[in-house]
Amino acid sequence: MTAPRPAAGPPSSSGVRRGGDTFQDLFVWGAAMRVIGPASRFAQVEVEITGAGNVDDVVLRSRTAGGDVYGQVKWATNPADLVDETFLTTPPRAGKSKSLLQKLYTSHVALKQHGNDHTMQLITNRPFDGGHPLLGHADGRTDLLVPHASQVSARTEAGTMVDRWAEHVGVTRAELLDMLGHLQFIAGRTISAERDHVRTLMLAAGLDGSEQALQQGLTTVAGWVVAGTRVVNEQDVRQAVTGLRRETPSALLVVQSIDADPHADEATVAVQWVGLYDGDEPRARVIPRDPESWNRMDRELATAAAMIENEGWSSTVVRGSMRQTTFFRVGTALPQVRQHTLRYVQRGETWSTNATKVTLDDPTLRRTQLDLGKDLAVAVGTTVDPTEEVATWLRSNQVSIHHLLTITPAAGADDASITDARHAVTHAEKGTQPGSGRARRPSRRQGGPPFLGWPRRALTPARSSSEPNPHHSGLRTSRSGTRLHTDVHCSGLNTRPNSPDRHRRTSNALVHQSPQCSRTRPSFPPAAGL
Repeated sequence: MTAPRPAAGPPSSSGVRRGGDTFQDLFVWGAAMRVIGPASRFAQVEVEITGAGNVDDVVLRSRTAGGDVYGQVKWATNPADLVDETFLTTPPRAGKSKSLLQKLYTSHVALKQHGNDHTMQLITNRPFDGGHPLLGHADGRTDLLVPHASQVSARTEAGTMVDRWAEHVGVTRAELLDMLGHLQFIAGRTISAERDHVRTLMLAAGLDGSEQALQQGLTTVAGWVVAGTRVVNEQDVRQAVTGLRRETPSALLVVQSIDADPHADEATVAVQWVGLYDGDEPRARVIPRDPESWNRMDRELATAAAMIENEGWSSTVVRGSMRQTTFFRVGTALPQVRQHTLRYVQRGETWSTNATKVTLDDPTLRRTQLDLGKDLAVAVGTTVDPTEEVATWLRSNQVSIHHLLTITPAAGADDASITDARHAVTHAEKGTQPGSGRARRPSRRQGGPPFLGWPRRALTPARSSSEPNPHHSGLRTSRSGTRLHTDVHCSGLNTRPNSPDRHRRTSNALVHQSPQCSRTRPSFPPAAGL
């Protein structure tokens, strides 16, 4: 995988325009992929059309009456710019034209003449102003400002802002709220995130999901724009992707564990658990408020997997923000032993469970005797050896472990030990050793999803109650770091130790079921450390 390189300097005026064009082209090509995606409800994509007001940059036409999606793309050259009060209500030419909010309302009125089932999207790389009484409360499940805007009291700051917006637009409070019920704010979208998003759609459509294939798609969109092609139907899209076809289409499973997916409506099946956690941002969402939520998540993921397989899918593209053991659970819910292929796009790399294996030496196994019980703990280290820290934690919490088995690459733990999906799959399968089970995960620093190395049998997901203490004097935490410790759930034993303060990057611990508890189905909480 090629790591992204920093820009040589600030963009020129031409570079700014090209950045905005690329941003919009990504959404157009993504819309085209939705037209040919599995069980698509859309018949065609339209680009910069007339008659849609100010939400005409990219339009998806539904196959049935109503349900069209109209997008307005706004590119900010300054990454510090926000979706805030000024952005929405200040006219661009000192009162000589309408503000963005006024234009959006005018578009809403025009679209209502054709029915009331439309969706408008304001798509931008600008993040929200989190301190705004309305914009700071967008619903992460729907990207709408309602129901918050409709439920606040008129005497609150948010309620006053609703009235101020209504007065600014020149409509009643009810009319403004009706518009807000149709307006999605797709905010904070970076080009890199959107590239990964569109590549998942390409994979789900059965296309080559490589960076080169995506670039070919963007070139196609640029050709449509230059040629004045405004309406692109399904046949046009299929003709454009003729050379990109690779295999049969895949289901799309969107797992919204610690952060909402702005495009969850694209999924074959989606699960949404963000509301089960406290915390204002993904990294703060570690343990749900109610411990029973672990079992709810397990049941819903099992149901999602059953729906995918019952519909006949044998390949699934996984997308979403989740912690490591959630990735592991996805791997067991849709296992390779049933000939099911999983793919995940992250940081420009496609990780697949059916990647071609490469030649690797057998991994190194290190056994540490603990004599705390009858179970086996397995720690997998790819960038660091986690043995001492995991053993210390197991002893301090008196977890029922007989011995700890640490598995590291043959050449030792290193941040370059897993370079791509081929190495990850090979490293996982190399783990078959008598009595050891199989437990692998690729390096988080290398960006691979842990389901590539999830044990296909005999291992239970690790229980986690850990979140690093960011104020710990000897610890530097990062979002990409792994912070996992184990809570055994076996044969009636269900300990919930206190959260440890010490953690290492890129290590993992799993609990091997002993024979006497092999029929126990554990609860699964996602581990910290996405």
